[in-house]
Amino acid sequence: MGAVDLLGGGLDSLLGGDIGGSPAMGVGLGGAPVGMAAGLGGAPAVGGGLGDLFDLGGGVGMATGAYVPPKAVWLPAMKAKGLEISGTFARRGGAIHMDVSLNNKAMSVMTDFAIQFNKNSFGLAPAAPLQVLTPLSPNQTVEVSLPLSTNGPVMKMEPLNNLQVAVKNNIDVFYFSCQYPISMLFVEDGRMDRQLFLATWKDIPSDSEAQFQIKDCHLSADAVCNKLQGSNVFTVARRTADAQELLYLSVKLTNGIWVLTELRVQSANPNHTMSVRCRAPEVSQYVCQSFELILRN
Repeated sequence: MGAVDLLGGGLDSLLGGDIGGSPAMGVGLGGAPVGMAAGLGGAPAVGGGLGDLFDLGGGVGMATGAYVPPKAVWLPAMKAKGLEISGTFARRGGAIHMDVSLNNKAMSVMTDFAIQFNKNSFGLAPAAPLQVLTPLSPNQTVEVSLPLSTNGPVMKMEPLNNLQVAVKNNIDVFYFSCQYPISMLFVEDGRMDRQLFLATWKDIPSDSEAQFQIKDCHLSADAVCNKLQGSNVFTVARRTADAQELLYLSVKLTNGIWVLTELRVQSANPNHTMSVRCRAPEVSQYVCQSFELILRN
């Protein structure tokens, strides 16, 4: 399907003026609009035509829960003198958690646990010590939920969502890498105003737009909205065109980067086209990966 700018053309007139010719409007890394185009921020609420075209109705119900990946083995026992570490990431109550299982497959008791992260793309860092309150006996497993902050040192990783971790106990220090879904970084105040969305979409150069296919997704447009909203992907607007639902979605990351998405959902076709515009285009593919994981689980 060709990359048709469905937000362009006719919508300009509905907003009263050509947004494309307005002064450039950006969103700073802190999330605040920068140099907003005249007549957008202070314009009265647009009713009538735009409200009908950008219909937020459609019977969208309560959002489902946030996506949590299944636990994976991050550190096999054979590489850590009998300590096996499995884990996943979850976003609960507006905070990121690393949920880990520590399994002692050695013959001796393990104590004095501690954890440290290397610099990473989004500044993830432990917000508290690794709390293993009792010695870990042979063949014992303990579950720990480690709260994370995003105030740590930042260094761009490859891949972008890679996390390098060191875990210490009374036996040795062990190292492993794991990857977190970018959806853990989707914040709760990521719903962008409709007019700001429209202006920002047009202000981001079209040549930085990335297109992806989400395949084998047998969900209605309403179900897609519900599932995504559970993980802080917000439906700014939606409309129907050519037997497909066009969903306009906004996401804000913990570092203030906005990601704008158009998702085309066809009831007769389980393959959906996703167009992404973002001022940090390297984020786009990871956002698409998160959308796929959320919608398939």
